[in-house]
Amino acid sequence: MEKEVVRVEDLPEDISFKLRLEIYLRINAIRVSKLSENREKFSEYIKERERIIKEIVGEKSVSEKGKIIYP
Repeated sequence: MEKEVVRVEDLPEDISFKLRLEIYLRINAIRVSKLSENREKFSEYIKERERIIKEIVGEKSVSEKGKIIYP
């Protein structure tokens, strides 16, 4: 069963901004952690971003301009 997808473009501007910010902070933290010798350092930060994202959209996927950006 496919997850429901939330389109950030359809959300109110303030929520859309917050959601995009958290998603892109998470993406960047994952990228940086892959280059780091201490990946565990990023683990809590990434989990916190995911917690905030889930508060906004629950277990749904998120798309922006037709592309899935989370998870």
